[in-house]
Amino acid sequence: MNIPPRLVFLLPIVVALAACGAADEGAYPQLLPLDVATADPAVPAHAADAAADPDAVRGELEARAAAAAASRPAAPDAPDALAGRAADLRARADALRATSPGAAPADAATCPAGSTDPACAPS
Repeated sequence: MNIPPRLVFLLPIVVALAACGAADEGAYPQLLPLDVATADPAVPAHAADAAADPDAVRGELEARAAAAAASRPAAPDAPDALAGRAADLRARADALRATSPGAAPADAATCPAGSTDPACAPS
């Protein structure tokens, strides 16, 4: 079959243009119209109050912040409780390590890099 060279050249172009058809309009998002993109932003209704009396709005916000801080639970005594719990977990881990098959001596235990625990051997 003898195909003219012009047809061979035009065939990929025709196939590419056919692929650009709008088979599914919902496949790609629509572009935002320019008049919507360049429109002035909508100002919320409470912005007029803030513009008219900024000190009153600031006072209301500070009162809300104080109420939120007052309703927050007190911080626990974490450092001592966590240190005791960490020591208990460390002792438990050492006991488990000693009973595991092929366990290395406890002296060979190492801590992760940057650890400040004095009970661990430096890695």
